Amino acid sequence: MPKRGQPQHKVTEFIDDMAAAYAWADVVVCRSGALTVSEIAAAGLPALFVPFQHKDRQQYWNALPLEKAGAAKIIEQPQLSVDAVANTLAGWSRETLLTMAERARATSIPDATERVANEVSRAARA
Repeated sequence: MPKRGQPQHKVTEFIDDMAAAYAWADVVVCRSGALTVSEIAAAGLPALFVPFQHKDRQQYWNALPLEKAGAAKIIEQPQLSVDAVANTLAGWSRETLLTMAERARATSIPDATERVANEVSRAARA
């Protein structure tokens, strides 16, 4: 068990129980697939996104709204280094993380499924 005041972290390639992982986390360092970005917003977690490099930059575009909202930071693959991650995380105080978490939650659309279903139903009736 880490001593009080020492960083606690967990590095993993795959997580079976995302809800438990999000509940445990104070901040997430991850890729920025659409579902991941949506989950992080819904969970209200600050994030450091490292978009997968693809020619259409889809993961960058997924993460950008959270970065613009002040809920996340993006480090692109060419700029990724241990120092870049460590310096970014070290610069985030507890207060900063709490503010970022609030901003992440504010970007979430909890009733998105219902909204889409209503629009599809409305279009089908037209």
